[in-house]
This record gives sequence, C-alpha cells and structure tokens, in this order.
Amino acid sequence: MRRYVIDSRTFFLYQHHHRAWPGGGLVPRPEGFDECLVVGNEAADSAAAEHNDFRDTVPGARRALDCGAVALCIYQGRDVAHVGWLATSPAARRALDRLGYEVRFDRGESWTGAAFTVPRFRNHGLLTYSCQRRFDYLLSAGFTVSRAAVAMDNAASHHVTMRFEPRVYAIGRQLRILRWRRWTERPVTPSDLA
Repeated sequence: MRRYVIDSRTFFLYQHHHRAWPGGGLVPRPEGFDECLVVGNEAADSAAAEHNDFRDTVPGARRALDCGAVALCIYQGRDVAHVGWLATSPAARRALDRLGYEVRFDRGESWTGAAFTVPRFRNHGLLTYSCQRRFDYLLSAGFTVSRAAVAMDNAASHHVTMRFEPRVYAIGRQLRILRWRRWTERPVTPSDLA
C-alpha cells in the first residue's frame, strides 16, 4: 500500500559500454534453462505455444511489446524463470520505466532494466546471463551504450550489474506521492559504493 501512495527510493545509475567479452561471455547459459528473445506480441504468442505466457505475470508486457520493447525470457521447462527488458526508443522505455534519469536515445543510447527472477529460480545465475544476452543483443543492433538503474537496497542486483564493469555515474532519488513525482540526482561518492 505504501508504494502506491508514497514512494521514496534511491538508485544507483549505471552507464554500460557494450563490448564482446573474451571467450564468448562472462557465463554460459545455466544448465536446464532455455531462453527466448521476444520482439513483439506475435513472437510472444509463438513462445506461449511452448511455454507459459510471461505476459500473464508481467504487468504491462503486452503494451511494452507493442511500443517496441524487447524481452529476454528464460524458462525451465514450461515455467517462466526470468524476464529482463531492453528498449531502444523513448516510447518503449516509458512503457516499462518511469524513473527520471536521462537516456539519450537520439545519441544512440539504449535502456535495460525491469528484470525479474521468479523467487524459486534465484541463485542460478539467471540475472547475470540475462544481462549478458541483452547487452549482446544491443551491441549486435549497433547500440554500444545503455543506461540502467538499480535500487540501492537491492544488493544482489547491484553485485551482478558491477560484474559488467559499468560506470556508476550518479545516485538518483525518486519521490512520488500519488501521481506527483520528483526526481533528483547527485554525483556518486566512494562511500556510496563501499
């Protein structure tokens, strides 16, 4: 209830420079899992023929796909284990993320975020693999830079993100009361990363 009325959160803001990793990547696909890169609702319909439909568990997924967002889905058997998103346009990002930090799509930047791992599939390396695959996709599409945010109280996601050697360029804070929002940023300090 609190997050629906008043929401005050602080985020690490990252800038990733995509590159080919030596040896093909940081991690292989975790054993026993399959992946599907979903570009549009038609591709999601095809994936749903073999797996549970991730759109049933991710609010706004249909609209995000209609707006041009891309989802990387990881499955174990028919079960959805993880979904991570990327966007290469403002409309696609807005469908998934309303935080106030800048992503300069007009300068060739992209966005990654809104990643979620189903609790029973955590600690299998799915987020690390998902980040790697989404960065690979963006690099192959010509996007060498992406921006992302992780809540400062999400130590596990911050740890995974730092494996990709991003530049932590700021700390962002969102204050939202009902529909009113305020976004502020400040430079990162060494004590923030300790």
